[in-house]
Amino acid sequence: MSGWAIIDAREAAPEPTPVSVDRAAQLGLRAAPLGRRIGAAAIDALPAAVFAAPVALAPRAILSGELLWILIAATGALLLVVYGLVQLASHGSRGQTFGKQLLQLRTVRADTLRPIGFWRAVLKAGIPVAAGVVPVVGTAVVLLSPLWDREGRRRGWHDHAARAWLIDLRAVDPTDPIAFEAARGRARARVDVAPAPSAAPAPSPSAAAPSSSAASAPSPTAEPAPSAPSEPAPSASAQARVRLDTGEEYLVSGLCLVGRMPAPEPDERVAYALPVRDDARSVSKTHFALDVRAEGMAVLDRGSGNGTRVIRTGVEYPVAVGVPVPIRPGDRIRFGDRTMEVLHV
Repeated sequence: MSGWAIIDAREAAPEPTPVSVDRAAQLGLRAAPLGRRIGAAAIDALPAAVFAAPVALAPRAILSGELLWILIAATGALLLVVYGLVQLASHGSRGQTFGKQLLQLRTVRADTLRPIGFWRAVLKAGIPVAAGVVPVVGTAVVLLSPLWDREGRRRGWHDHAARAWLIDLRAVDPTDPIAFEAARGRARARVDVAPAPSAAPAPSPSAAAPSSSAASAPSPTAEPAPSAPSEPAPSASAQARVRLDTGEEYLVSGLCLVGRMPAPEPDERVAYALPVRDDARSVSKTHFALDVRAEGMAVLDRGSGNGTRVIRTGVEYPVAVGVPVPIRPGDRIRFGDRTMEVLHV
């Protein structure tokens, strides 16, 4: 995600720990590419070099006794200390420095995928500096140590000491609750979201029936009036209650298609089809699907023109086409100019 807003990693259910190398691979986590890792370090070093330049003049300023040069050197030293503390605090609490933020990298604990904390960030940064007691060679060897990591995750000696792992956010961000839940869903091989076909002929998708609690909702003319199901939904043990932005509430189960004129793919078995009125045509004919199961509920974009987004605690997360994204009560789904709220699962 972009910006400097702090993301609460606890939004996602905790991953059982320790997270093994194999489990990390199943989740789709990927080590930071070496080129971007070097680029992030270079970006971080540039302001430090600018602030350190006046400090190099400190001996001359002191010997000359010129007040201006002393102030310049002192200001540079102060800025250098503040910059370093800000970088360490951000690295420890969020896993990102300025450079890592710009290049979409994040440092996490290798065993928990959580932030490493301030003191581990200090340790991680301090080891290459301490190795500088052997001029040039010491620091260079430490910084190049990710190249011979036995785990194949490009973790250097300083990373192992701090139990840290630098990952590529273009793959999966474990602090993004929506993306991480989707990654775990893919790891559980939940891509097949359609109910298993039965021996009976597949019924035509029936419209989702409004629940009794929607008595105070606007008249059916606000939305296309759904007809009663031609036959019961196929053994749906789990139900979810959703509410459109016009007030109508519906109970859905199994696989439910939502759009202006939702229709299943050939040979696709669905339980409900929920037509949504949209004169502006911002909603696609089959915009997204809701998959309601005993273990939870997920939303999938069906290749819509304007996309589908999940709104959780005020933050919008895009839903990739065909990828099930788990949702929970309180979440809202934005599709085109319309929204739907999840009331109960």
